[in-house]
Amino acid sequence: MTYEYYYPPMSYDGIIATQGEILKDWIIGDYQGDYVYLVKNGEKYAFTVVGYGSCSGCDALEACENDEDFNRLKESIVNDIVWGTKQDVYDYIFNQKANRWYFHEEDWVEIRKEIMEILA
Repeated sequence: MTYEYYYPPMSYDGIIATQGEILKDWIIGDYQGDYVYLVKNGEKYAFTVVGYGSCSGCDALEACENDEDFNRLKESIVNDIVWGTKQDVYDYIFNQKANRWYFHEEDWVEIRKEIMEILA
């Protein structure tokens, strides 16, 4: 018996790009971590973080076995994007009281500096 590997029709970057122009993206981690995206579509801005892993056991995209799995994942990723005005997105990103699982202390400092410059 042979197993046929499913190849998703697009990457995480591709999924995010369906929503608008990726102004900037960052990769935090190595064989597993987070992709951080700042997106613009018309006058709206967006921010999102997508976790990734190194194998189908820890990466949702690699775990997709068919188009149905992929479409469900894509919908979930798109629904998790935070949209708003430039100020709304800035306020969301810099909310010090938010409990965000993706805060990687060392990397986040640099990312925040870059986001400040882009959204200024």
